[in-house]
Amino acid sequence: MEDYANMRIASFVSSAYHSLASGLNRTSGLWLGHKVRVLPPQNTLPNRQPFSAKTLQQWQIFSIGTGEELLQLRNKRLRQRELDRFVGSLENHYSDFYDSKDQLRSKVAFVLTELGLAAGQRDSLKPSGFFASKLNDRKLFLLDRYLSCPDPVEFGRTWLNDGGTLDQGFVFHCVYPARAGDAPLYSNDELNQMGFIRRSSDDSYTLVSVGITHHHLEKMERVRKSRPVQSLVSEQKGLMTLKKLKSFCHSLAPFVGEPLQSELQKPLEEDNLHHLLELTIHPSIQYFKGLDQSIQRFVNALQSHQALEQQLAKAENTDPVQPVLMECLVALSSASLDENTQTILTGIFSDIQQQQLTEERLNHYIIALLVQAPEQARMLSHLFSLMARNLIDIAPDSAIQNTPWQHSFHKDFNLIVQQVERFNSMDRDLRKFYVTEIPSLLAQVTESSDDFSSDKGLSRLFGLIEEVHDACSLSSISSETRQMIKVPSEQWLNHITGDITKRLPVALKYALHEEESVSPEFLGVEKMMKKEWQSILDSINRSDEMLSQFEKDRPRTDFQLKVASGSRKRRKDQNFSHISHTLQTTQLMRFLGNRHAARTLSKLLTQTFAAYQTKLETYRLRQVTPFLLTPMGRDPNDSNLVTVTQLADGNLAVDYTMTASKPSYLLGARGAGIMGLKTYQISGRSIVSMESLKRGIVQATEPEVTVKLNTRDGQIDWYVDGNDQLEQIPCPYLPSEE
Repeated sequence: MEDYANMRIASFVSSAYHSLASGLNRTSGLWLGHKVRVLPPQNTLPNRQPFSAKTLQQWQIFSIGTGEELLQLRNKRLRQRELDRFVGSLENHYSDFYDSKDQLRSKVAFVLTELGLAAGQRDSLKPSGFFASKLNDRKLFLLDRYLSCPDPVEFGRTWLNDGGTLDQGFVFHCVYPARAGDAPLYSNDELNQMGFIRRSSDDSYTLVSVGITHHHLEKMERVRKSRPVQSLVSEQKGLMTLKKLKSFCHSLAPFVGEPLQSELQKPLEEDNLHHLLELTIHPSIQYFKGLDQSIQRFVNALQSHQALEQQLAKAENTDPVQPVLMECLVALSSASLDENTQTILTGIFSDIQQQQLTEERLNHYIIALLVQAPEQARMLSHLFSLMARNLIDIAPDSAIQNTPWQHSFHKDFNLIVQQVERFNSMDRDLRKFYVTEIPSLLAQVTESSDDFSSDKGLSRLFGLIEEVHDACSLSSISSETRQMIKVPSEQWLNHITGDITKRLPVALKYALHEEESVSPEFLGVEKMMKKEWQSILDSINRSDEMLSQFEKDRPRTDFQLKVASGSRKRRKDQNFSHISHTLQTTQLMRFLGNRHAARTLSKLLTQTFAAYQTKLETYRLRQVTPFLLTPMGRDPNDSNLVTVTQLADGNLAVDYTMTASKPSYLLGARGAGIMGLKTYQISGRSIVSMESLKRGIVQATEPEVTVKLNTRDGQIDWYVDGNDQLEQIPCPYLPSEE
């Protein structure tokens, strides 16, 4: 019994001790060792209001109130029920300050335990001490002061300035859970570099015991401020040019502040690059780790590019030319800003040294290099032309010796070429590509003085690069080659699309003339279109399936039945209009006066007829742009109209007119969106033999196709389909309008 009494006394003394410790702002549980030694003076509380004006304004914006739920617990002890209620109220009131609920919950637990208002850990907080801590205005003020400050650096400085101490608990509960949007505010690599965590294995880290100082907080702030500068540096790809370097300096200027900002915005010329190098010792440049070295590297790359151009200019008249070409390749390597180019050039050097640079292998290297730096196509094409004439080994003396990278690279490129050229042996002209076309297409784009010639080159170049890009998705392509080609080719496609979009209002009118039909001869597809039409007629005449197709199509199509002047039909039968109504087969029979002819003609009055004019329009557009309009409009006034006219000679004229002021479009092989035009109309007219119809045969002339296309004051509108409602948007393909 005596032992039991001693145990109760000991337990009471321990509880009383912890209660007193809590009242003295000493912590318990996990947070042992933290103290708030200096608190803000009591007179900082404005008229007994513990919440700052910033907090009250935020609550007003989100209709949270003025903290009544929190104030209801004022001067009360936070026992378990009150503590749970208080924690929930805090998380509710300050949730709009944070991007992550997890970050807020960790922060609430951290601050409550550090201030002695609770003990334990997040999700299992307990009252602090035997009697539980009392919530007063000063504690409410401090809670608001710290919780209204979501940024870990700002919060850490406030805490340290108030006299508190911080250790690895701050990192674990306030830094690690912090988010910027959906991404962590600090990556594991950044926390490792700052000395807060240590890698213990390939996929795990250990928290490092550390006392947090203002120096640590400054390092955290520097890491975040450096990110946009590091991103700007990493964006510099391809070959460095004076234009690129100027753009880089102008983009860098806002991050460094005055007076250096004005210096970076001054005109940059080739003869004053030394001045840019002098700026690298400025503290504002030195603040960003490695920025001075990056600027030095950019200047060196620009000077190597200039040397490359000079060497190429004299290479034509140099004999032997091989040493000069090797110097050009060295200069190209120095002028490049990315590892991919360095890797490719290493492969070229190896092949030249072993005398095994075949035409096929060179073509692989050329395509890969052009994808990295398409803006330098003219200069690179000149270099590659000289290499093809002077460095090619037609028949290597011995078996080709590949490095592991070369083996994988050429194996992958053989697969890419096969995929790109897979339709070349088929009758599919729109899909016929040759990878070796890329240099000549680039020359066509950069050197052509004829606008439509440039449009044609850009359109074909887009299709070819899109095929190269998509071929990289083959599962048999190595990840290294995929990474080398796919992302740069995507960027190249975006660049080409921007150029094409600027020309689109003009390019869409290619081969269109007032009231004249589109000429298959002019487009170079005369034989193909004759074959297409004959194929349509054969499919109609061979089968009765088109009868059921007519039943499917006619509810979506408007019809007019007319009689031309001079026809011998009775006057009462001159005109049947079925616009906005379904055509009845009996009416078509009555109009033609022959059941068999009506049945046969109905097989032609389907979208199969329209397939001819749609395909011709596709050929027309694809010659000058990768934007492919589909005449299925999204405007309520868009329509399909079939007009059957009986001519004076007894034959029939069939006109199929498709009108779409808001046609859907594809960009290359991808679904894209909806384009707004003033007028977009495709019409096809064919003359059908009445005598043949009576015999159950459709005999019709190849349609004459006319296209009417007009934009609104030279501009194109762009739409997206949202919940069956068209929403107008800025052009998605021009960076200036993003």
